Amino acid sequence: MKKAMTLILCCIMLTGLLAACASKTTNNSAGQKTNETPAVAEATQKPADPVEVTMAYWANAAEQKNFEFMVKGIEEKYPEVKVKLQQYPTSDEFWKAVPAAIAAGVGPDIIAMSDEGNYEYIAKGVLEPLDELIETVGFDKSRITTSLYKGWTDSDKLYGIPYDSSTSMLAINKKMFDQSGITKYPETMDEMLELAKAMTKDGVKGIVGSIDPFHITQYVHAFGGGWNFGKTINSAENVKGLQFFVDMFLESKVAIAPIEIGAPWDGEVFSKEKGAMSTAGPWYVGYLKEANPGLEMIALPMPKGTVNAQSAYSHGLSILQGSKNKEAAMKVITYALRDEAQTDAIETVGYSPAVSALLPKYLEKYPELKPVFDNMEKAGMPFAYPEQTKAFHADLLKGVEEIIFKNGKLPVKELLDELQEKYGQK
Repeated sequence: MKKAMTLILCCIMLTGLLAACASKTTNNSAGQKTNETPAVAEATQKPADPVEVTMAYWANAAEQKNFEFMVKGIEEKYPEVKVKLQQYPTSDEFWKAVPAAIAAGVGPDIIAMSDEGNYEYIAKGVLEPLDELIETVGFDKSRITTSLYKGWTDSDKLYGIPYDSSTSMLAINKKMFDQSGITKYPETMDEMLELAKAMTKDGVKGIVGSIDPFHITQYVHAFGGGWNFGKTINSAENVKGLQFFVDMFLESKVAIAPIEIGAPWDGEVFSKEKGAMSTAGPWYVGYLKEANPGLEMIALPMPKGTVNAQSAYSHGLSILQGSKNKEAAMKVITYALRDEAQTDAIETVGYSPAVSALLPKYLEKYPELKPVFDNMEKAGMPFAYPEQTKAFHADLLKGVEEIIFKNGKLPVKELLDELQEKYGQK
């Protein structure tokens, strides 16, 4: 039986070889026989189809125009690459659909996301380290504002390329500052506190103390701390920064939380002139033009606690570990971050760019923000939240609210000790 089967297989293979040999001799249009060499035959074959790279993101109408511009004309630079844009109208829809697609093995090649919640995906191995791909494709890392990379780096590996930039700042109501009797802008947290005391009057509090991770982190950074992806939640520096924040409510009584007046966020409290200062960001400029055009705002770098620091963060483009087209995806990122696309983001969306050389173009529109961005480039710090970011946020805010609104029964250090135990890296 085995011999018979072997004979059959040999016959099949021989037939295939003969057919292959015969196919090399064909009749041309003149009826003549032509023997093509393999090299000639290969040269006459149809070029391979471009590799399709899918980029997923959430975007409003203006942002969508910029994403389209990011990849417009890429086929001229990289004819071997084709881009498919996958837009979601909101971040909620993005985070419902994309993780499910990744789990099913049909995720996109590139995702755009903020570095505020990226560590979960870094720690779980969802994102691909980009260092070797950057070298292979030849992306110039030095074009990007250096401090922005901190939020995308873990264990000396880079997991995303920033395509915009943002930072924190101190916003001050100029009219209230002029009426305070203080003539020097605050450069330290102690000076800020004294100014807040002077401006707390006539139903106005000196500062908006938004009980929110973004705002709490400003105080943590100012005193030399940081969450460090869960490594240092209960550090002495973090305790000091959070204690300063809490004491503005309990001891000095100069702070107001948005929840106290039914406001959804800090900007509304500031625009309604119920808080004379606020830890803020560049978005206050555009918001105030709509919410309170008559309010003149002073924008300053974050005051120093024990160190000079303020947040530096970004949206970035990351490649998924499961992508089958990683090198092509890196080419897409390289093209998407060209100067022309960054300039379009300034004009179309109002983004501050990630490319440091183009920041002056943004500041031409918003010259009042120059000191803020200058300080970001020198002293920018990432949020670096722990892996379980959403749960950590919820427990941090719940704990701080209990301290402030329930007579301060739980000490700050005890709260951070509990969070370290629950969310810290072991």
